[in-house]
Amino acid sequence: MNVAELADAVLRSGGVLKLEGNNVKCSLTADTAHLAGKLREHKPELVALLRSYGGRIAAFPHCPQCASYALYRKDNIGLYECLTCGLGGIEESTARRLV
Repeated sequence: MNVAELADAVLRSGGVLKLEGNNVKCSLTADTAHLAGKLREHKPELVALLRSYGGRIAAFPHCPQCASYALYRKDNIGLYECLTCGLGGIEESTARRLV
C-alpha cells in the first residue's frame, strides 16, 4: 500500500492526518488503527503529501486559510464561505482536501 492509498483509507474512514512542523498527527478510527505502523514507515512520503495538501487531509470540510470548520454554503450547494476568516469561493475538493 503506497502513501496515497494509506491517506485515502484514513480519509474514507473519517480519520484525519495533520502536519505540525515535521510531525504527523493522526486521528485514526478503529477501522484504520492497524495502519499506524505503515504510516510511520512512510513518514517522509506522508510529510510531502501533507505539505502538498496544505498540511491537513480530513473528511470534514474546513477552510484552507484558517483551518476553521465553520464553512457555509446556501442550501449546501456551490462554493463554501468561511464564517471565521471570511474567505469565499472555496471549492469542495479544496475544503475536503481530497487525495
